[in-house]
Amino acid sequence: MLSGQMYGYLQPCGCRRPQLGGLERRANFIRGLRDRGWPVTALDLGDVLPVAGVVPEQAILKYGTTMAALREMGYSVVGVGRAELSNGLYRVLAEYALKKEQPPYTLAGNVGGKSGDDRITSRDSAFPGPGSRPLVGSGEVVSVGKIRLGVVGAVGASVRKAVEPLSRIGFTGQKESLAAAVKEFATRPDKPDVLILLYQGTAAEAREVVASRPEFHVILCLSPDPEAPEKPETVTRPDGGKTLVVRVGQKGQYVGAIGVHRGPGGLDLRYQLVPLGEEYVTPGTEDEARRVNPVLPFLDQYAATVRDRSLLAKFPQSAHPAQVRQPTLSYVGSDRCASCHAAEYDAWKVTQHARAMDALEKVAKRPEARNHDGECVVCHTVGLAYKTGYRDELTTPNLKHVGCEACHGPGSGHAADPKNPALLALQSMWRPNSGDRLPPVAEFGRLAGLAADDREAALSPTSKRAVASVGRLCAGCHDRDNDPLFDLVTYWPKVAHLARKK
Repeated sequence: MLSGQMYGYLQPCGCRRPQLGGLERRANFIRGLRDRGWPVTALDLGDVLPVAGVVPEQAILKYGTTMAALREMGYSVVGVGRAELSNGLYRVLAEYALKKEQPPYTLAGNVGGKSGDDRITSRDSAFPGPGSRPLVGSGEVVSVGKIRLGVVGAVGASVRKAVEPLSRIGFTGQKESLAAAVKEFATRPDKPDVLILLYQGTAAEAREVVASRPEFHVILCLSPDPEAPEKPETVTRPDGGKTLVVRVGQKGQYVGAIGVHRGPGGLDLRYQLVPLGEEYVTPGTEDEARRVNPVLPFLDQYAATVRDRSLLAKFPQSAHPAQVRQPTLSYVGSDRCASCHAAEYDAWKVTQHARAMDALEKVAKRPEARNHDGECVVCHTVGLAYKTGYRDELTTPNLKHVGCEACHGPGSGHAADPKNPALLALQSMWRPNSGDRLPPVAEFGRLAGLAADDREAALSPTSKRAVASVGRLCAGCHDRDNDPLFDLVTYWPKVAHLARKK
């Protein structure tokens, strides 16, 4: 089984269905294959953690959690990508590989060290491990039933170019490292039957590898977006054979399964892309699920560690666009708005926005305690990512849930001087032009029945701009990952407040 480019997406957030991916479902898919009597191993391309985590300590914690979960699933090896390199490869390796010599082993044959005078040092000397092997290897022979896989890891030129100026990691020649790995496999008594390259490079770069190293039967390379192609690209090798160039998408939403069969004519490789949908959720009660799924306890421990280390308090805060223009602005909470905007406040109080944190405190499972995780809390409160915004329930209870200022921005200036037109304008920074207005709520009902192109034609220029701008604002949280069915036209009537004014 092939995976990669998870970027720290441990589990679907669960805010809206349907959602794809997650380590829990991946474990169930692998178990399902083994339950059928098939020998299975799993290989990961790398990019296990976010390239740039919002809270760096949390990103590293995700890496350690994921590697432990991959071990329990039976993963053999994992590659090194831009995410591992950008977060500091030594720091990342210290979270798992340095603690104990155990699978999944890390592979990146052309990665080395860099001395003080920028000379490239060997991989073995740069990454000594706790046992007999270095922290970063070049290749690994993996036995799967009666088939032996020779797995190699390498970092392509595009990734090297992106990370090399920012890193104390050096790179040796890709061609030389691949040639050495292939030669080493050929001389082993347990010579592999199938060669697989975990290649941190583009599909175009992978095709170049096929031309120069025709020994590889499969190359798993980078996907440019979350969606994965249903079928691999089949590239004809110089010797007339075929190499499968595989991409499995991003964020762990898909995995690729390759069946290797030995027949009269030799080995036959069959590929299938597998979306990790809800059919792979562990059935039963929460206790029952944790007894049968090896990943869930790791997710519980991750969430508990995020809580116990108070990582929510480390969530960075920057100036809101309104605060950039008026630095003294601060968040005041929805109750301050109610004194002048009573009808709007009453309309808001009966929406799901007014109970947004309940989803994290009372509903979220697998894992729980997500009300302490800034990556979740940021979309269930007011202003966590901005100065003077939400910090925690004790310090800023008035900013709990998705209140007025979550969309309108910090309101202290407008609350203190309601007639000031400049301060009023800062409460609607989503509006491209002062005259832009959303259509009446009743109009949204009519638009919902139209196709996208027909909706565009039905809107006036001012309404069209407003709909597009508000849609972008909402999509900051209602994005494709967390709310795949989001459509402003059908959602807006549920939260509209001006239309309900008495």
